[in-house]
Amino acid sequence: MEADEYTRMAEVEASHWWYSSTRTLLRQMMLPLLTPGGRYLDAGGGTGATGAWLAQHGSLVASDAIPAALASYRAAHAGLTAAVAADVQQLPFTGGSFDAVLCVTVLCHRSITDPALAVAELARVTAPGGMVVLLEPGVRRLRRAHDRVTHSARRFTLRDLHSLATDVGLEVARATGAYSFLVPPAAVKAVIERGRSESDLDHHGSGLGGALGVAASAERRLLRRISLPAGLSVLVVARKV
Repeated sequence: MEADEYTRMAEVEASHWWYSSTRTLLRQMMLPLLTPGGRYLDAGGGTGATGAWLAQHGSLVASDAIPAALASYRAAHAGLTAAVAADVQQLPFTGGSFDAVLCVTVLCHRSITDPALAVAELARVTAPGGMVVLLEPGVRRLRRAHDRVTHSARRFTLRDLHSLATDVGLEVARATGAYSFLVPPAAVKAVIERGRSESDLDHHGSGLGGALGVAASAERRLLRRISLPAGLSVLVVARKV
C-alpha cells in the first residue's frame, strides 16, 4: 500500500461511510459468535479502521507489517493489549493463541505471495472452536484505480475465499457477498479510471450524502436472512474444529 494511504485511513476511519458500514457489518456477523472476554487478533489491521472495536469485547492484539500503521492504531484506539509488527504469512504467535482472528483486505495485497499460506497461519493461531473472519475485495476482473494505490494484486470470488478456508481445515459457518449494490457503479468507474492510481478515500466520504450508508444498512438487514452470491466485497466466517 502507498505510505500516504495509511495517513488517509487514519484521518477518515471515523467518518468515512465504508469504514462505518464495514464495522457495523462485522459486528453483525461476529458478535453472536464471540467468546465474551476472549482473546482476539486483528491481523493486518492497518490503523484499526475495521477491527479496533474488538477491544470492547476482550483482549485485542493488532498486527501489521507496517510499523507506522501500528503507531496510528495505538494512537487512535484505546484498549489495545499489544501491537506487533508481523507478516500474516509468518505470525509470531503460538498455535491456538486467539479465540477469534479478523483479517480484512489483506490477502489481496501483492505483498501476500501465497494467500493459502496466510490463511493457514490465521487458522494455526486460532484456538479450537474459535473463528477466523475474512473480508476481501470481490469480483476478480474488477481492477480499479484504488487497487493500484493499495497495491492489490488480486480480487476474490466467494468460492475462492470459501476454498481458502476449507482447504486449511476450517469449517465455514457463513459465506456471503457484501456491497453488492456497488458492483455496477464500480465497473463503470473501473473503465473511466483505466490506467490511473487514485484512492477512494479522497472522494465521497459521506457516501453521496448518506445514500450509500442507507443502501449498506438495507443490505445488512437482508443479510440477516440470506447470503448473497457475490459483491464488491466477499466475506467468510469460519470455525476451527
